[in-house]
Amino acid sequence: MTSPLKSFLYGLTLLASSVLSAEEVVIGSSPAQADLKLGCMYPLSGSSALWGRDAVAGMKLALTHLATKKKTAPQITIYISDTMGKAYRSREITQQLLTHKKVDALCGVVNSAIALETSRIAKKKQILFLGAGHSTSRTTEEELHPWYFHLNNDASQSMMAGALYLQELQKTDKWKTLSYIGPDYEYGHQIWQKLTQSLDALGVKYQINDEFYSLHNESSYGTYIKAIASNPPDILINGHWTQDLVRFVEQANNTGLLQQSRFANFDTGGGYFALSRLQDSLPDGLILSARHHINWPETARNQEFIDHFYQQNNRLPTFVAQDAYTVIIAIADAWQQSPEKSMASIRQTLEGLKLSLPEDPVGFQSYIDPATHKIMQVQAIGVTRRSTDKETLSVKLADWKIYYPEPFHYDR
Repeated sequence: MTSPLKSFLYGLTLLASSVLSAEEVVIGSSPAQADLKLGCMYPLSGSSALWGRDAVAGMKLALTHLATKKKTAPQITIYISDTMGKAYRSREITQQLLTHKKVDALCGVVNSAIALETSRIAKKKQILFLGAGHSTSRTTEEELHPWYFHLNNDASQSMMAGALYLQELQKTDKWKTLSYIGPDYEYGHQIWQKLTQSLDALGVKYQINDEFYSLHNESSYGTYIKAIASNPPDILINGHWTQDLVRFVEQANNTGLLQQSRFANFDTGGGYFALSRLQDSLPDGLILSARHHINWPETARNQEFIDHFYQQNNRLPTFVAQDAYTVIIAIADAWQQSPEKSMASIRQTLEGLKLSLPEDPVGFQSYIDPATHKIMQVQAIGVTRRSTDKETLSVKLADWKIYYPEPFHYDR
């Protein structure tokens, strides 16, 4: 069997001419037979095409799963339109999905700023928007409205788990100082804001050495690394993701910064994309988490999800695949449980809905908090360790710390 790692890396070299270069992909039932029509927005071309490709694959797995269930599942048509990561294009696509495709609900969106704009349109039009792929918590805090639901852990949830981890770590490591570096847009600023809010809410004592924000897709982080190393913190918090994270870690490790300060990325750093790209350049002891892990939880459901994804795509999944999978399971379960099949009834059923998902550990079911419309899921944080399973990754996460969710409301 071809190594999934080799297949994954080979696939990345093809992103510039991705097989998903079309502006729209349609999966599921024919529109004439559909009980529900979803309009989903993901990047299907360009440098971010991998996320769209994984979203499509995750949704296909969810449809297959629903087809095997004994009880009747809805027939769903899913239109996946190519945002190209552009806000102006996402506005156009949203209008096209609503006007021409006449979809019953919107879903997806990887970029937090685009998600906010899409949520405002959903509020105005009073159409369901199932957010999946973005991390902003503004959609469920100051901009919460009845028609938006967030179906992956957001920045406030991942950073609360990170704060709890740091609180525990402080008891043994006696750390005192933090520095931060992340991208200079919505996501990067909110990661740091939510982490410090969470630390303060827990009463953790700390000092901030420095705070840096880099441009998206910077090729060199040398200036930032030099500045951080001149006043090294006990722990360096990182808010980068995708290729920005990979480049920063590679360059920071080459300069010795990761030996001076412990490194932590609590939102996406432990996902398959980063681990597979960094491989042996990852030192042991980095503190990482993600919205889905390939080696946690060690359950039959998660292994089945990973195996089926590999069988269909000849590589392992990123966390976006799990996020998109969740959308389909959630709306199908809400449709089945709704006393009426109207979107207003489905929206009400989503509040408090319990879901069984691959990322749930034994004895826990994900559920949607009725007050915030956030999905409540377990967050796992681990540290990098050499792996004997070279077929998949030379470095995996281990020494897991597990944090069960509680609805946590910041003062507004």
